[in-house]
Amino acid sequence: MDALHVGDMDIAYAEVLSTGDDLLLVKLMERSGPTVDQLSNEITDEVLHFISQCLVEHNLFDLCLSWIQQLVDLVMENGPNILGIPTEIKNELLLNLNEDSLAMDAPEDWEGATSAQLLDQLASAWAIDLQHFVK
Repeated sequence: MDALHVGDMDIAYAEVLSTGDDLLLVKLMERSGPTVDQLSNEITDEVLHFISQCLVEHNLFDLCLSWIQQLVDLVMENGPNILGIPTEIKNELLLNLNEDSLAMDAPEDWEGATSAQLLDQLASAWAIDLQHFVK
């Protein structure tokens, strides 16, 4: 957490990810807010994987949505390959976001796009056909 205080998000996230402590990672994500644009591609991949797992468990929904919203904004502004996210992480995130959009509504105080809207925007930007996610 010391790295967070001096503003080095990448080091802060790398240190927390190396501990394997999910609770500490959540605390860091809450404290820093979405920082996808400040992380290395490798750290971004790990954080997005964690976020997709949180979506499946339906906990931390609003935290996940805020990070996904920032991801959508970055991808829409800078192109689909801006962060070099591997296809398997893209697919995992879209699959879990799809399941989430069918199962849950955004919190009442949520002011951003819905999970269904974020899903559509990411799938479109990444040119991934959502039909293969339909069961």
